[in-house]
Amino acid sequence: MTTYNEIAGRRVNFLSSDPTYVDSNSDGQVWYNSTTATLKSWLPTGTFSAGGNMNTARRKLAGAGIQTAALAFGGVLTETATELYNGTSWTSNPTGLNKGRGYLAGCGTQTAALGFGGYSPGALNNSESWNGTSWTATPTINTARYALAGAGIQTAALAFGGTVPPNTQSAATESWNGSSWTSVNSMVTARRYLAGAGIQTAALGFGGSPGPSGPPSTATESWNGTSWTSVNSMNTGRYEIAGAGTQTLALAFGGRAPGFSAATELWNGTSWTSNPTGLSTARAELAGAGTQAAALAFGGSTPPVTAATEEWNFGVYSYSAAAWASGANLPSPNRMMGSTGTQTANLTFGGTPYVTTTLLYNGSAWTTNPTGLNTARGTMGAAGTQTATLAYGGEITPGKTAATESWNGSSWTTLPATMNTARSYFGSNGTQTSALAFGGYTTTDVASSESYNGTSWTNTPSLNTARSTSCGAGASNTSALSFGGSTGGGSPSVTGATETWNGTSWTSVNSMTTARKQLRGGGTQTAAIGFGGSPTGAPASNGAQTEQWNGTSWSNLPSMATARRYLAGVGTQTSGLAVGGYTTANLANVESYTGEIATANSKTLTTS
Repeated sequence: MTTYNEIAGRRVNFLSSDPTYVDSNSDGQVWYNSTTATLKSWLPTGTFSAGGNMNTARRKLAGAGIQTAALAFGGVLTETATELYNGTSWTSNPTGLNKGRGYLAGCGTQTAALGFGGYSPGALNNSESWNGTSWTATPTINTARYALAGAGIQTAALAFGGTVPPNTQSAATESWNGSSWTSVNSMVTARRYLAGAGIQTAALGFGGSPGPSGPPSTATESWNGTSWTSVNSMNTGRYEIAGAGTQTLALAFGGRAPGFSAATELWNGTSWTSNPTGLSTARAELAGAGTQAAALAFGGSTPPVTAATEEWNFGVYSYSAAAWASGANLPSPNRMMGSTGTQTANLTFGGTPYVTTTLLYNGSAWTTNPTGLNTARGTMGAAGTQTATLAYGGEITPGKTAATESWNGSSWTTLPATMNTARSYFGSNGTQTSALAFGGYTTTDVASSESYNGTSWTNTPSLNTARSTSCGAGASNTSALSFGGSTGGGSPSVTGATETWNGTSWTSVNSMTTARKQLRGGGTQTAAIGFGGSPTGAPASNGAQTEQWNGTSWSNLPSMATARRYLAGVGTQTSGLAVGGYTTANLANVESYTGEIATANSKTLTTS
């Protein structure tokens, strides 16, 4: 076997900590970190990977913060909505902007941000300050405009470019000192739909459009606190673009060129370099946050309007092998349960024989909640987190139920809104206030679908393939994935059929590698996992197969230790939980999945 030393001319170093990046001679270096037990390498490139979807799809929004603590606000279709990202998922803030608008600019952090300008309708001069909880109106900018860019922090910001009435691109620049806006020297090139990066005294403006309807611009300008200077242009001209970073280490992504673009470029203070790969979803009118090494892209138009979030990482890649490992057993064997949350913060409830039992898992032990479901049931729909879950539908004694219950972290409340179709064995996904139910069994397999908005259930277009005992993934009632299941009612056959939901219709895509029913899994519409289930019809068998979905196709992963069907569980491509299930009897077995990942984290290496 050829060794890495023979291929690359250097050894794989065995180190107790990560080395310091010195220069390009470190490119391609591979080492094993004995402290973290991970294989790592330095690669001068970056990639986008799927993050948690926003709760509300929107475009023409603004962003602030960093990759693991970001803020999204405003935008068309939401106007005032404000959401916070914790590195995994978005949370909707109870209160939003005072002045709803799209095409605004923003800067700052997740707990101290500034939003200014915008359109609603007409150009606005509104400015607002965010304290981590609510927005407060601040003195207005001098030039009302929209499609502008921003840089800086809450108390020292810069606003530049944009559109002014009636429909003219602007070069105006204004500086904010925490109490008032002051007009300063204009940009070299008037433009709209541009992006910005940096701080009030050292900013970068790039991309945009110098005309009412294009063309896309490659122009880049640098601000030194007094004036703008034209510097080297971008490789791909784009408008309605997003950016992140500083004046000397910036990132540009997405936009129109003039079609929807996924292009991603890195700025080193002198020139732009095109990254080999771009956004997973080409889009414009999006927002960005973070740094050149760890950024976040969210929202925008693909079309249609999207809630998709992508995380950008650049630099050091850590490799770990995918595997299932035993977790703490359930207090008692069970199957056909509902399950929400994560591998280390899980909620599992109900089951067969039909019970109300509610269990909480912290990654190492199970706790039985003093009170359980109000309606004893199994094979129900489940959506949400360990502290905010929706349970709906399912099998009861006798028959099916349409009952919907809400979990607040300690108890269940029966809601007045019931499903339109009482059903069991259906696919589900989403959150406590934005859920979806699709397929299932009434007196036969059905294709019908319905959506929950936090108040009521609404019938939506049906699946292309009627089925029951399928699995669902996705972050909301506008973004879902349906996969696997059984067709044929009393004499079922298994299917690997996969369909995606965009909030309007279901589209059939590539099927699973192994057709199966009675499986479990989770994730997002573009990055999901499916495991277990029965790969045969009647009589059913037990499967341990695990597969992952990358937005285009399914591929095989390591199998579970215990083959089973009718299990509960949750998961992402890198972290899963399989709970209970059935072989020839109910099971108490729990297994945890760690995905085979190559994650980038440039914070590991520092330039010296």
